[in-house]
Amino acid sequence: MAKKSKKTINPEISENITLDAPSTLKPLYVFLGLAVGVFLSYAMVWQNGFVWDDDPYIKLNEAVKTFDLNSLLTGFHVGNYHPLTMLTLALEYLLVGESTWLYHFNNLVLHTINSYLIFKILRYLAFSEFVGLITAVFFALHPLHVESVAWAAERKDVLYTLFLLLSFFYYLKVKKEEKKSFYAISLAYFVLACLSKGMAVVLPALLIITDWWILKKPFSVKELLDKIPYFVVTLIFAYIATHAQKDAGADATAVINAAYTPFERFKIVSYSFLMYWVKAIFPVNLIPFYPYPPKIDGSIPGIFSLAALGFILFAIAAFLLGRKNKLIWWAVSFFVIAISTVIQILPVGSAIFADRYFYLSSIGPLFLFALGLDYLKKKSSMFQGFGYLIALIFAAITFFQTTHWKNLYTLFKPAEESYPEDAMVLSNLGWYYLGINDFPMAKQYLQRADNNGFKNADVCRTLGSMFVDEQNYPEALKYIEKSREFLPISSRTEWLTALAMLRTGQFEKALPYSVKAIEQNPTDFDFLTTHAQILTELKMYDKAEATNKEIIRLYPDKYDTRLNLAFLERLRGNLQKEISMLDKLISLAPSYLPAYRNIGVSLSELGENDKAVEYWQRAIVYDTTGDYEYNIGINYANRGKIEVAKEYYIKAAKKGKPEAIQILKNNGVSF
Repeated sequence: MAKKSKKTINPEISENITLDAPSTLKPLYVFLGLAVGVFLSYAMVWQNGFVWDDDPYIKLNEAVKTFDLNSLLTGFHVGNYHPLTMLTLALEYLLVGESTWLYHFNNLVLHTINSYLIFKILRYLAFSEFVGLITAVFFALHPLHVESVAWAAERKDVLYTLFLLLSFFYYLKVKKEEKKSFYAISLAYFVLACLSKGMAVVLPALLIITDWWILKKPFSVKELLDKIPYFVVTLIFAYIATHAQKDAGADATAVINAAYTPFERFKIVSYSFLMYWVKAIFPVNLIPFYPYPPKIDGSIPGIFSLAALGFILFAIAAFLLGRKNKLIWWAVSFFVIAISTVIQILPVGSAIFADRYFYLSSIGPLFLFALGLDYLKKKSSMFQGFGYLIALIFAAITFFQTTHWKNLYTLFKPAEESYPEDAMVLSNLGWYYLGINDFPMAKQYLQRADNNGFKNADVCRTLGSMFVDEQNYPEALKYIEKSREFLPISSRTEWLTALAMLRTGQFEKALPYSVKAIEQNPTDFDFLTTHAQILTELKMYDKAEATNKEIIRLYPDKYDTRLNLAFLERLRGNLQKEISMLDKLISLAPSYLPAYRNIGVSLSELGENDKAVEYWQRAIVYDTTGDYEYNIGINYANRGKIEVAKEYYIKAAKKGKPEAIQILKNNGVSF
């Protein structure tokens, strides 16, 4: 049997962290154990559907749905450039469409691999099995990671972390084994990480602190030179990410600078910084959105001033403790560097912090907690299983936290309790009610969101569309105009404007908007149909005909368009041509009732009443409303054939036709 030896690792760093050799844990068992822990703690994920940004990333993303490789690899999506992430989502959509199980399964697998890589890296750095394992277990089960793992659209978190950890690992192999071939592998993985999410650009700084405080590499030009390729990649992707955020309107610098003083922003950043550490230890009251604080009587709440003091004390304590054990400096610095792009020093979005930002950055705090537990268990046996007890508590919280990601209601209803008037929270509850067709509740929440200063084009457009449906066109136009202020380039905004003006008889004003809509989206059925209707109202019949023919070319099964095309001949006075076109439409779609209605009216006007009745009698087979029996009754009544008319009125009344019932009552006829 091999002898067990204990040797102190990096004695200048820590006298408490030891390596047991040989290893008592087989890597396969560690991986399988982590996998079991992850899949059990996330067992409720299988009931979860697409939620929140899953719509723009997946369900409504034409690049994903059509596997548009050019758009996937070169385009910005939801304010980000992450082509590798988008490619994985598109592949999943190709395989399972909107069935969510594969997206969740792959996220769980990636999260498991990431957890194992943390164990592997810490063991490679010669930390004890306990420190490596407990850090990996905490990472696998921590509730703050639910947002990154249980949310399909956050594939970018688990994917970029995978490649970043692989790049980190191969960089360590270069340094410890001096195998230069691993350098290219490390750099390639770094590029893949950046292609998965822009936050990966922090890697070069992580490598530098690892050189100094773990590998004990002295500061030198040579050590900095081998980071140059990493920094070149960082600069390229940092530029792209910044451009993508600005293109999507996610750069909130101007708005935040206008709302808060520099000192208030320091307090907010301090609060955000500390809350990650607090929630790392006490992961409770986790919600998807933590908004910027309101200014009451011109000031932000006092808790933020306390946070500034707490941040200063935290920094002093970390500095002093790090002088005795530089692993503390490494752990805190890892967190600071990993989260630096989203800690709101440069404001992005409208949240002061987010659980998903803790994914990679959590390695620092969780490693530090593992060091502390390792120290305590060496001091007293009562702490021997304390780390695993904490892991079980984390797993239980994760299990229940996962259920919050079932839908927008389960996700944002708890957030409403904490922030009842926050516009982001209200708008997402509005989207939930809209999704289940509860339009009154949807409108109530979306209006509250808009009234609370949510400058969101989608909210205003949706409200405008609702008011169009309610035929409240002045209110519709008010919201549509607001949406144009927030996002000037939108074909849907132009179309809704044209539609509202069409419905209010403002045909000349409507035309430029319908033109803009189809210029931006020349194949949209609704846009083209509204444009054709406006042209028809303006008596521009030739252009209306051309537009309707284009719709039929694109959508041959849209029978309303064929009806409109025939109606143009009526407007031109060509009733016979209209009748011929309608007869062809009836042959094409025998159950399409509007064609029977129109052909009967035109035949009646031409005095061909028997032929009109013949068409309407054919329509009765498909009609359940009594409309066509009623039409026949009117036709016979107009020709003085009262008894025959009465027979058809009775048939219409038995189907519930109100007008037929009233005629019979007025004439004292029972049915």
